[in-house]
Amino acid sequence: MTRRDTVPNYDGERQIVGTTEVTHHFQEAPGAVAPIRWHYVTAGNPHAEPIVFLHGNPESWRAWEPQIDHFAKTHHVIAVDLKGYGQSDKSPGDWRWENCAAELLALLDQLGLRTFAIVSHDRGTVLADYLGGNHPDRVHCYVRMQQVCHVWRPEYSWQAEYFADPLFGPYLFGDPDVYFDFRLKAMLKNEVDEHRLETLRYEMSYPGIADAVVRYYQASSFEKERIDRVRLFPHMNFPVLLLQGNRDDGQPTYYFDHPKLPATLCFPSAELQWVDGAGHYTNLEKPEIVTEAVANFLATHQTPTPGRSGMPWGGTNSDGTGRQHAHVV
Repeated sequence: MTRRDTVPNYDGERQIVGTTEVTHHFQEAPGAVAPIRWHYVTAGNPHAEPIVFLHGNPESWRAWEPQIDHFAKTHHVIAVDLKGYGQSDKSPGDWRWENCAAELLALLDQLGLRTFAIVSHDRGTVLADYLGGNHPDRVHCYVRMQQVCHVWRPEYSWQAEYFADPLFGPYLFGDPDVYFDFRLKAMLKNEVDEHRLETLRYEMSYPGIADAVVRYYQASSFEKERIDRVRLFPHMNFPVLLLQGNRDDGQPTYYFDHPKLPATLCFPSAELQWVDGAGHYTNLEKPEIVTEAVANFLATHQTPTPGRSGMPWGGTNSDGTGRQHAHVV
């Protein structure tokens, strides 16, 4: 294991991503058991339409660097470290996916976001499904990447068992070199710059990740949370783009384009777009194509109303706190 001495960012710290300045934030928001301390970055015009980026496993906000650099020119970008990842909270508590989605919404309430676009990947999409399905009035439009819908076969998702294993799970998530060599790099279908991969290994080296992330998989099986989410798809009365790599070994194309029951029929208004030649990590393998697809979708579905609760970014409610509270299940 390569030693990586992580240095946490501080609230208000600024950093350059490409040509864009991002600001680091730490924000406490209500949680099911105790308040959750979140880490996220923002970029762009705080009065523009908000986009919330939710990364996958085993990543962090930095998985979205090319998209942050692009969309900060036209939108207000919020890229979150999911609970258990990067520099966000890793405390014990309720780690059911649906609850974690409610805790994430509580953070967005704290930020004064009323409506927003979501762009998500992998397990970030699990949270986005719960958030959008339970609170469709909050989501303007949704780019949904690399996550199953109505079709799932356990033989393509054997990681479900070893992620939850009390010995192997923490070992895998506790050593970025092992995880990348054993799993992530094996799933890539295209070359990814080594510096980019090392950035993600570094983000995976923050203390506590090894024990925190496995709680998701111990709290619920893939099949249970998939069935839970499928029942919510009809509630999503906003535009949805299913953006999928067509060479993902764990999510065959027939999961989405079955001739008798395509995935688009699960949603009131959805379209499917393939990222040709990409495996599971579409945003790492084909960042330019992903950015273009997201940009075209957002341009087609511009929000007609402001994305905040009648106040500028960082404004206050009548009680002067700027806080609202989502129901945490």
